[in-house]
Parts: sequence; structure tokens; C-alpha cells
Amino acid sequence: MQTNQRVSDMAAEVLARQAGARAERTGEAFEEALKAVLETDAGQQLVELREGPHHDERAEQWQEDLAPKRAKERRNQARQEELSRTRLEAWESFMQKERQALELRKDGQLAKLLGEPLQGEPSAALRRLASEDQKQAEEGLVALMSSGKVFYKHLEELSEEDMPARIAANRVRTTWLKERLDGWLGHGEDES
Repeated sequence: MQTNQRVSDMAAEVLARQAGARAERTGEAFEEALKAVLETDAGQQLVELREGPHHDERAEQWQEDLAPKRAKERRNQARQEELSRTRLEAWESFMQKERQALELRKDGQLAKLLGEPLQGEPSAALRRLASEDQKQAEEGLVALMSSGKVFYKHLEELSEEDMPARIAANRVRTTWLKERLDGWLGHGEDES
């Protein structure tokens, strides 16, 4: 690099040097070698540099400014990679818990959680509810909730975008079971 050389001149010089080296190596004419160099990714980057927004800057200053910019880009990339890794770990943990919950449902978890029927509650309805939940679990189906509506999806077809709908469905189920248990506990207090 020459003193006070512009970025565009430096890029043109590098392109010419690469084309010359290729012409010497392959025996091609310089023009053919230059054309081949311009078709490479590196050649395209040099053309962009030669014609880009920094083309009139002094090459020496541009290179000095480039180091902090690249360091910042590397930090940002590292941050993005860490976020991606964290997101992937969260997704894998979520799916592991969902698979465990599915196995519990297959083993009749809902029937155990429901316990005895409340006063006025038909035991056949509880059995049917528990049986349906177990059947869905055996088919690999999980509930999702969006806009107040429940729908089902195969566990292995879930995506990260389904997490909020799956969490919402779990929250509704947990709340319902808790309220039912509270009602049962309250029912027991009425009898005493």
C-alpha cells in the first residue's frame, strides 16, 4: 500500500495483482484472468470496495477504521451465536419436559389428579375425560391455546413458535385442576 493511496486504487491494484498471478499460473491472457478473478466472491468484494462508499478515502485511514468495526461485528456475531445457543437450549429443555409430561399423561396422570368426583359430578364424565386425555397422549397429541381456542398438535410437530400456545394451554389446565381441587377441599369443609 502506498502513502495516501485511495481505497479504490488499492482495490484495483489487488485485482490487477490477482489477475496477473492467475495469468502467469494458467497461461491465460491478462483480460481473461481478470474476468475470472472478477467472478469470484473475493473479486466481487474488491469491486464493491473499489466502487463503494469508501472508494475516495485514504486506504491507510480506512484500514485503521476497519479494525474496530470488524471487532464490533465479531462481538455482535458472538452475541447472536450465544442467543441462538441459549434459544436452542431452552427449546430442547422445553421439549424434554413436554415428552416427560406426555409420558405421565399416558400413564393416566389426569385420572389421579382428578381424584374422586365432586358432589353432583358424574363419575362417568370424569372417567371419560381422563380416558380421552390418556388416548390423546398415546397418540402424541398435546393441547395448544390461541385466542381462547384449544387445538391439538402432535408433540413432534411442535415448533418454537408453538411454545406460547402450549404454555397457555398448560396454564389453563393447571388453573382448572387447581380450582377443582380448591372446590373439592372447600366441599370437604362444608361437610364438617
